[in-house]
Amino acid sequence: MRFEEIVLWSREIIQDFVLKNPNWIVIIRWATATGKSKLSVELAKFFDIEIISSDSRQIFREMNIGTDKVSQEILDKIPHHQINIIWPEESYTAWQWQKDVKKQIKEIQSRWRLPIIVWWTGLYIDTIYKNFQMPEIWPDFGFRKKMFDLEEKNPWYLHKELEKIDPDEAKKIHPKSTRYIVRALEIFHSSWKTKTESFLEKEVERPILMMGIWREKDETNELINRRIKEMIKSWLVDEVRWLLKKWYSPTLQSMQGIWYKEIVGYLEWKYDLDEMEKLLQQNTQHLAKRQRTWFRRYIADERENPKKGVVYKVWYLG
Repeated sequence: MRFEEIVLWSREIIQDFVLKNPNWIVIIRWATATGKSKLSVELAKFFDIEIISSDSRQIFREMNIGTDKVSQEILDKIPHHQINIIWPEESYTAWQWQKDVKKQIKEIQSRWRLPIIVWWTGLYIDTIYKNFQMPEIWPDFGFRKKMFDLEEKNPWYLHKELEKIDPDEAKKIHPKSTRYIVRALEIFHSSWKTKTESFLEKEVERPILMMGIWREKDETNELINRRIKEMIKSWLVDEVRWLLKKWYSPTLQSMQGIWYKEIVGYLEWKYDLDEMEKLLQQNTQHLAKRQRTWFRRYIADERENPKKGVVYKVWYLG
């Protein structure tokens, strides 16, 4: 299906969904470089919408190119939420995101507008889709530093520890996803309850239309490689250099995200420009793979155990 056809189908499905469900939410999901943001902008031409970003990196101010934020022109035309809300040295948890977004959804609906959540970070989406009852556990920066130091000295050590404490959660997290592993360990450290025990799934609070966009792996990788080249031309290296000059440490959670840590390595002379570009492409492709794996859970839900109050739709681009 071509993108133009997806726009037309989306308009019809959303219109029908909204008429049947007064307290609606639309979630657009799938991997990076599939056209989620583009679709949400097109939908804004036909509906009074406000977009909620579920990107755990776009929350940071002063980090624009490396988080692939939409242009200022789009931000001026379409109200966006959960973008530029904290500084790079600050921390933000899924519990905070859920609390803030539930409040924003109510406010958007009170204005008779349609809240559309654009997918990127699967855990953020699941706080709404699975409506987790989560523990109110604030970041423990001393504990986090200790964990990151242990991981740096002994790679994959933390994942092995998580397997002992919470094997169910360990199966969901890639051994290289250190930040998510540390958070799971932090929850146990603070509450003596595992993340599996703490995150209790409930029925959705509002009807959800889960709209998915699928591209084949090879096509997605080609788009990723093209995007990386465009980001490098758009002064991505200079953005990272500027952040470092502002004394933002490379060890910050914000600077450890994809597209930033690779540039830091280049600026520290660990590899040349061509190697940096290849590393960016490779790591982004791995990210897209993990996102596809996460999203297959939603497909499995639709086929085997659909959630009450959720309508699932998937389109195949190509």
